[in-house]
Amino acid sequence: MKIKLFAATAVLALGLAACGGETPAPEPVAEAPAAEAPAPEPAPVATASIGETPADPVAFMKTRSDNYKDLGKNFKVLLDNSKLGTPDMAAVSAAAAKVNEYAGLMGTWFPAGTGPEAGKTEAKANVWTERADFDAKLANLQTEAGKLVTAAGTDAAAFKAQFGPTGGTCKACHDTFREEDKDK
Repeated sequence: MKIKLFAATAVLALGLAACGGETPAPEPVAEAPAAEAPAPEPAPVATASIGETPADPVAFMKTRSDNYKDLGKNFKVLLDNSKLGTPDMAAVSAAAAKVNEYAGLMGTWFPAGTGPEAGKTEAKANVWTERADFDAKLANLQTEAGKLVTAAGTDAAAFKAQFGPTGGTCKACHDTFREEDKDK
């Protein structure tokens, strides 16, 4: 019986191979994986050249909003850790690196055609009409975010000392260029 079953399987495999089909390889028996938290999905990053209108401004604005939500989550990690006697410096370093990465990209998040005229956004129209002031505030954020990365790699005291100035650069921009969502 075993020989007939083996022969039938071999004939079927040869027939499928002749037709261009493939015989699936047997699945290996794997050991149970170690319990490990899944890696978080990276947030989308929307970038465009200044003056370049994206093909789909509404989708671009959604991605920009998602980027800012992820930035906010990273700032929450930093804020929460700044209040602890012994911060989780690995979490602080990762969050500071993400803040710094986003700060370097933010200048590309506001291309032409993605302002209030394109739909719902918390960005005020003056992001585009007062671009020099926006860029200056963004440069301050980039400087302070770079210092935050360095401080986070040093020690808790350095991180805590730099967190305030970094957050202050965000507030300066929000005060001028962000329309608070009144539906929240």
